[in-house]
Amino acid sequence: MKLKKLCLLLSIVAVPLMFSACATSERGGTKHTIVLGGLYEYSEASYKPVKKASLPIRRSDFDPDAPTSGNNMTFLWGLFTYYDY
Repeated sequence: MKLKKLCLLLSIVAVPLMFSACATSERGGTKHTIVLGGLYEYSEASYKPVKKASLPIRRSDFDPDAPTSGNNMTFLWGLFTYYDY
C-alpha cells in the first residue's frame, strides 16, 4: 500500500518536471529565461521593479563599485530577487 502511494506521489511530481523545461525569449534585445515554471527566472537589462512580496537582494550591498546592468534574477517563484540596479 505504501509503495503504491509512493509511486503515485513520484509520478505526480515527476510528470510536470519532465514537461517543464527551460524557456528563453528575446524581446527588444533583452533576454528572459524561465526554468521549471518560475523556480529560477533571469531577465537581462530589464530594470523592472522588485515585487513587494519578494525579499530583495541588491548587488550594490555586496559590491558598491560594480556597474549596473539592469539584470534581475528571482528564485523560488519570486520569493528572493537578486538585482543590480
